[in-house]
Amino acid sequence: MAIDRPREPVLLDPKGPVITAIACTVGAVLFLGAAGAFVYVTVRTVTDLARSDGGWVWAGAGLALAAAFVAYGGISTILFARAERRATVELAAHGVDATALVLAVTSAPPSNDDHDQIRLLIRIDGPGFEPFEHSGEVLRYLFGSARQGTVLPARVDVTTRTFTIEPPPTPPTPQAGNG
Repeated sequence: MAIDRPREPVLLDPKGPVITAIACTVGAVLFLGAAGAFVYVTVRTVTDLARSDGGWVWAGAGLALAAAFVAYGGISTILFARAERRATVELAAHGVDATALVLAVTSAPPSNDDHDQIRLLIRIDGPGFEPFEHSGEVLRYLFGSARQGTVLPARVDVTTRTFTIEPPPTPPTPQAGNG
């Protein structure tokens, strides 16, 4: 008997069309270049098979494998960028406004880009869905001023439980008086 459980919530980093286009372009360049290299090295290795002493065969096989790996990375980049953009558009179209209450803030390891991060434990609540909790890493420079009890604006896709949160507003800077 299958148990019908709600999906795990997913914190989405929204992607705009320009970032998606750049990611897809980079992925296409990687894929097409590496796929071309794979075909060339494979054909060259096979045609030189009878004339070679075997050293080129192993080098060709290694180069073909490396090219295939880079081509896979390129196609994965395209597919991932398109999926993130699709989720962003879906959330904007079908999401509901909600609030995210910060329950805890702890330190987290740096991101892959060496950006400092913090881990937020948040409770998301809004109309049309059961409140849920989520713990995830966010960039310190965006969410560093969030403390326990801070309420952040959120947007939730009720069916997929994909959501975004907005950073807390920055406090106004004090103005120097004229007096």
